[in-house]
Amino acid sequence: MQYVYPVDLTEVKEELKRITEKLKVSRAEAVREAIRFFATELKGVEVVELRDIPKEQARKEIIDFIKGKERVWADEIADALRLDLTFVNDILKELWEDGYVEPD
Repeated sequence: MQYVYPVDLTEVKEELKRITEKLKVSRAEAVREAIRFFATELKGVEVVELRDIPKEQARKEIIDFIKGKERVWADEIADALRLDLTFVNDILKELWEDGYVEPD
């Protein structure tokens, strides 16, 4: 079965022309290759929906997360708890100032 997708490529007409000339392929093949490229690049990429929670709740969750761990990175905490990295860093700074954590 063959699928046909109507796509308006007006905005990228010049870029598509350059690609087809350099690669010596048809416009259809250039589009297929672009789709394959992005499919490969995005394979395994996970979209994480960040939670918007009060600072005190985040602080408690971060403290619970780091308990018993020798070393943990801010991005690891942010990923595990689905929190914004800047938010996590701000809380970690406060925890450091309060003597709960030590910077690396």
